[in-house]
Amino acid sequence: MDAIKISHYKNEFLTFYEQASNLNADPEERFYIWKQHYGFNPFRKEEQREQLAKEMLIQAFPKYEEALCHIRDFEPDEEAIYHYVSCIREQLRTFEPMHLNVVFFIGDFDTDPFIEKEDNESYTLYFPIEKEWRPIYFVNELVKAVYLNQSKIHPSQLVNIAFVIFLEGLALHTANLVAASDTSRTSLYPWMSKCQLEPTRIMMNIFPHLRRSDYKAIYSFTKGTGASGYQNEAGFVGWCVVEHLLRRGYTLPELLLIPEERVITLIEKSLYQVMEESKYIQSQE
Repeated sequence: MDAIKISHYKNEFLTFYEQASNLNADPEERFYIWKQHYGFNPFRKEEQREQLAKEMLIQAFPKYEEALCHIRDFEPDEEAIYHYVSCIREQLRTFEPMHLNVVFFIGDFDTDPFIEKEDNESYTLYFPIEKEWRPIYFVNELVKAVYLNQSKIHPSQLVNIAFVIFLEGLALHTANLVAASDTSRTSLYPWMSKCQLEPTRIMMNIFPHLRRSDYKAIYSFTKGTGASGYQNEAGFVGWCVVEHLLRRGYTLPELLLIPEERVITLIEKSLYQVMEESKYIQSQE
């Protein structure tokens, strides 16, 4: 039986923000009020988590005023969330009982969603709401949660670039089917239009890094600028590789069930094929 719980930290955040604003608090006092009334720290694993949270608050606090309206108006749409989960599972043909907590929080406008596995084998998706709500972004993260729930993998195991590419590609394509938008992909994902300027170069330059699992590599190929100087090169390559696999006859449910130990080899082989096809097309132009 499914067990999906939905909660948020909106009210706690608004209490903190109102008090800190009314007192015109300095950064130290503001951080104390933040810990007292809100205190949700997305830096959950880092050694310097408190210092990072303090720096996050200094950077984000001046921006919160413009976001207050949609933060106040935010209410989790439970019916929509259940619908999205149902549609994702239908697309991926996975019916493993879903044990998921969804927690909405307020970050620093640069905070990514993240997923944790709990002691009771359930998963928790933490999703920031300080920026404009786009359903497809949320669905993209739900796909990852469904994948983890099906495979029973701990999120910390998804540590190499090849796995990031695989999961980002699977999530992007599935979300595109579940939460189709009138907005073009390049408008939804500005990094995609930029990466499309040099697709072959991006793929060639990411190839030697596929087995890397260090933090620097993961960060640079997602949030930072990768080997070719573009943001989220892993997401772009993931879209291209999964598109290639779908054209080759794979289905999304088949991709979902690929064993963890085969993912790196599949991505290496598929990426090589995509690059060769691209070179051939260019030679014919």
